[in-house]
Amino acid sequence: MSKPETGLSLIALNPEQREGVVHRQGPLVVFAGAGTGKTRVITHRIAHLISNRGVSGSKILAVTFTNKAAREMRERVRELLPPGSGRGLTVATFHSLCVRILRADGHHIGLAENFSIFGDADQAALIRSLLTDAGIDGTPSEILSEISLAKNKLILPHDYPVETARDKLVQAIYTQYQNLMAGMNAVDFDDLMLSTIQLFRAHGHAKVGWQRQFEHILVDEFQDTNTAQFELLRLLYDGTGSICVVGDDDQSIYAWRGADTDTFQKFAQEFTPCKEVILAQNYRSTTTVLDAAHGVIEKAAGRKDKKLWSDLGKGAPIELIEAKDADHEAEVVVEKLNLARFAGKRELSDFAILIRTNIQSRAFEAALREAHLPYVVVGAMGFFDRQEVRDITAYLRFLHNDADEAALRRIVNTPRRGIGAATLGACTRYGQAHGLTLFEAMDQASSIPDLPKGAAEKLRAFVDQVAELTFDFTNGDLIHALRRVINDTGLADHWRETADNDKQAEARVGGAEEIVRMMSQYMKREFEPTLRGFLEHLSLLDRLEDNDEGNKGKVTIITLHAAKGLEFAHVFLVGFEEGFLPHSRSVDEGREISEERRLCYVGLTRAQKRLTISYAKMRNRYGETQPRTPSRFLADIPDHLMAQGDEVEPEGTEEELAGGFFAAMKEMLN
Repeated sequence: MSKPETGLSLIALNPEQREGVVHRQGPLVVFAGAGTGKTRVITHRIAHLISNRGVSGSKILAVTFTNKAAREMRERVRELLPPGSGRGLTVATFHSLCVRILRADGHHIGLAENFSIFGDADQAALIRSLLTDAGIDGTPSEILSEISLAKNKLILPHDYPVETARDKLVQAIYTQYQNLMAGMNAVDFDDLMLSTIQLFRAHGHAKVGWQRQFEHILVDEFQDTNTAQFELLRLLYDGTGSICVVGDDDQSIYAWRGADTDTFQKFAQEFTPCKEVILAQNYRSTTTVLDAAHGVIEKAAGRKDKKLWSDLGKGAPIELIEAKDADHEAEVVVEKLNLARFAGKRELSDFAILIRTNIQSRAFEAALREAHLPYVVVGAMGFFDRQEVRDITAYLRFLHNDADEAALRRIVNTPRRGIGAATLGACTRYGQAHGLTLFEAMDQASSIPDLPKGAAEKLRAFVDQVAELTFDFTNGDLIHALRRVINDTGLADHWRETADNDKQAEARVGGAEEIVRMMSQYMKREFEPTLRGFLEHLSLLDRLEDNDEGNKGKVTIITLHAAKGLEFAHVFLVGFEEGFLPHSRSVDEGREISEERRLCYVGLTRAQKRLTISYAKMRNRYGETQPRTPSRFLADIPDHLMAQGDEVEPEGTEEELAGGFFAAMKEMLN
């Protein structure tokens, strides 16, 4: 008969959670479905090892992916343990762990203890200098991305596969980059992992020392590990203690960032014999939400078979919104959100609008502004903060008011016209001396005594172009004039040339087309459309006044990738169409569709109580109206889970609903 354990109580855990916590020795995989309490298992396992089994905290290593997650894990473990226990416990990110190892033992591979860690800007500057020295046109971010993927796959410069001229260039830059970094006693974030692995492979005594340091290893979000991280874990575990990995293969959505989608299968093959525990009881969502998510994810390839269940009840059916176009979709979503807010007496922070691509945020931002609802954009830059949008609106502001010096300074060299700081300085001084605005001084460039003839000619060309554009907006078609701003000034070419990659270039042009579409919609609504009227319309949309008394939070607009790990009472999963989800790139490039399924699954399982799905029948793309079809994943959601007709279960009584309706209308009107 085993001796009853004292110390930390495990009575609050369900049987599967408890099984993962008390596992004694060897490899353990905990498949933790969405909302099943994986962090509870990890923190209780750490506390159990210390409190119930007498393991020293210094012998335990818990690894996660973000500093925030590490802090939260540390705090939750501290709450479970008596004061003073758990001393020496290591809860770290992969990168911070590697810094600790390399500070102590990096000298074995020629890395001095005071090595520097280069950030993104440092890396980009170094790559840019290498490209310049080689006389090569290219963006540092593209090269760095390829080097990063190589390092995450443990591919060194001399092993880099060369099949094309592009590959040869990357290999050459990669080689020079690493040599320069070594000469400066510096590493980048990918090097932290790579160098630690090189250390352990080449110097067994260093590896053994760290293996003996950490007898029990725990890893959170294991589905996000890449080849390098997996290899580091393999080298750290000597087979005598325990290694526990926790994660959800159904939420593996970072293959594009180097994560291995088959990491759980690799673990079972490498770490044997391996015990498996499946957490299936969900504490977050209703049965309706979970069954809908299962309908989508069960068709994903290579997953561990599991079906989540909940004691939280069936819940409300899923509402489906079929919208005419993007603006109509946003209007309906925001209207329903606002009414649900009052009827259910919910905070704005209870609501999330989940988008697949950054460009989708524009319509919802505009609709929320018009409804006077504060919001925050997470995982995507706010539409009105995007470079191309600010460029266009600066042109429009200046064409409407040539005394707007802030707008002038933004556009005068965007795209580059060779009008530098010295030229602007001369114009500024001349204007101040003669009581002229900066643009008026530019118009008199030939009269500025200390201005070279070439500079004066460049200013004259710019002033003449401004005059032509101003004439177009005053006397012609606003849409035609707007397109001239985008194309004739060279803005479109500028965005493409300065983009980090083709994807960003496409997004910038797409953002410009959104402004064109907004202009078109404005012209349809107004009897006498003008540039001034359109600017007023934009400025009202771009100004957000937070009148939310009591600081009750904001609506969240968030990308699906950024939403992983979060939860909201009411989720609006929008743009549920072919082209968005699954994304057109996945389909066009013939890539495995399973990751898109997993991304959809992540979105669905963010909902706690209510889920609304929406799609548009038409969308405007590059100035053309194109038909859209609902996502193929919609057919995977069982029909009985969807609201039939107007059968959407309301929150609140009839009196509360009526009160909510009038409260919402009053707020919109005010």
